[in-house]
Amino acid sequence: MKRSNTNSTAYNEAVRQAYFKLLKYTKQQLSTIERDELRFTLQREDNSPISFGSKVHELVNPLIYLSLECNDGELLNIHWGFELLLEDTEYAHITQTFTRMLYKLTSVEHTAINIEKCVSTDYIIVNCSELYETVEDRMRYHTFTLIKHKQAATRRKQMQAVA
Repeated sequence: MKRSNTNSTAYNEAVRQAYFKLLKYTKQQLSTIERDELRFTLQREDNSPISFGSKVHELVNPLIYLSLECNDGELLNIHWGFELLLEDTEYAHITQTFTRMLYKLTSVEHTAINIEKCVSTDYIIVNCSELYETVEDRMRYHTFTLIKHKQAATRRKQMQAVA
């Protein structure tokens, strides 16, 4: 059954909006990390027309993986992953809130059309630090970026209370 071009265009635009909201939120979360090496990202952007196997955007970080891609030649989906961390690990809150935000922004309650199926779960990257190192070693299409450090709001409030 062939999908109508208008439906796929509206669907893709809704997926794109959700993805870039998640990307912005993810960068904000990563900016609160004090360690520089965990704020490094490798990003890739492709402005070519959507086609089978194309990646519109990709972010690779030692803690989080996020990609907007097309696997069927017509509809966009969000491929994602996170570094498996123990719950009591200092950075577990980053990966936990990332996952919750991914599902929140793509839920039927938060979008004009139902895009819940855009979240790719056929395989999830669970070793982002290894992927980051691999991409960094073979870097052809990615741009290396350091996200500026910004203290988390709660940390700023604590510092102001002490002063």
